[in-house]
Amino acid sequence: MSNSSDPLAGLLWLDLPDDIETDMGAFILNPSIPLPIEADENGRVDMESVTWEKVIAAALLLLANRPSHEHADYYRSFLSALRPELEAELTDAAESLIHDRDWERAEDILLALRGYKPEGIESRFAMAGFYDRRAREERKSGDPALADSCEKSAEAAYNEILSDADAPPEAWYRAGMFRYHRGDFMKAAETLDAFVESAGEGDQKQEALRILRLCREEGQADELYQTAYAALTAGSIQEGTDLARQFLEKKPGGWPGWFLLGWGLRLSEEYEQAREALEGARDRGCRESSLYNELAICTRALGDFDAAANALNEALAKDPENIKIISNMALIQIERGDRNEAIRWLETALTLDPSDAICRKMLEEVENIE
Repeated sequence: MSNSSDPLAGLLWLDLPDDIETDMGAFILNPSIPLPIEADENGRVDMESVTWEKVIAAALLLLANRPSHEHADYYRSFLSALRPELEAELTDAAESLIHDRDWERAEDILLALRGYKPEGIESRFAMAGFYDRRAREERKSGDPALADSCEKSAEAAYNEILSDADAPPEAWYRAGMFRYHRGDFMKAAETLDAFVESAGEGDQKQEALRILRLCREEGQADELYQTAYAALTAGSIQEGTDLARQFLEKKPGGWPGWFLLGWGLRLSEEYEQAREALEGARDRGCRESSLYNELAICTRALGDFDAAANALNEALAKDPENIKIISNMALIQIERGDRNEAIRWLETALTLDPSDAICRKMLEEVENIE
């Protein structure tokens, strides 16, 4: 097979013989349209090994990478006839791979699903959800560049969905929450407003209303807050911290300003002041997992390991699969001198994400402690 970066470089085409039986029952073959097949490592196809399953796999590869191919509709009809449950099969396979954090294979399957059902809202919704989920996971695991790339893909996917007049309320909710967690508070508020207008009563509506109060009444959608948040996210710590102080003077009653200042001070390694600000956010009602994780970092740096462990337990209760929180718990156990407990936490992290290089290196180092 070619080493070309083109994923279709290994496709070959099977010309059907003129005397082939075209009536497959659920589908009528067109002998003038060749069927795709993937070549072997030598660039050849053993005709005796060709099966309909291999043709289906090749057709999905084609649709994933070239959904506007001249015979795309023919191949879609072909797939639908041969595998009526294909859409559900692809969806289930992708969800399983996402659960296992096998991002590349999950993306390949979702692209195939999107190519197979390009007009379907569900396939586009699944694609947006994938990039959203991966962005959050990459952010937690410490790969901001990849997280930024996934966020841009998620934003583009959500924009495409929301431009459809038939976009379901769930799409508005998930897009709004994605934008909120990304720090685009004004756009999040606008999106969640649209969700609330059409949503029935339930947990999602209550959560949307809570976020709208934070954005509108407590100032997260304020330009000053957004600018400070963006500066801290981009690593402009002094600028972001100064802006956070200005925002806190403007909105001292709610928790967002206290959290923002605490975050900036923690990034500046001013741990005592950061702890005070973060505790101020907690005292004013903040119960976000990010608050407890920030508080744990500060208290650990100050040597208050019991407070750090308590904060991380609060964080894990809200976000039990957060690798960063779990690895921080392991660090506390290391500093306490509890080698076995540190190993247990790191093994938990690696069960969730076996590819996490930081946790694997930490585990090797802890296991080598005499």
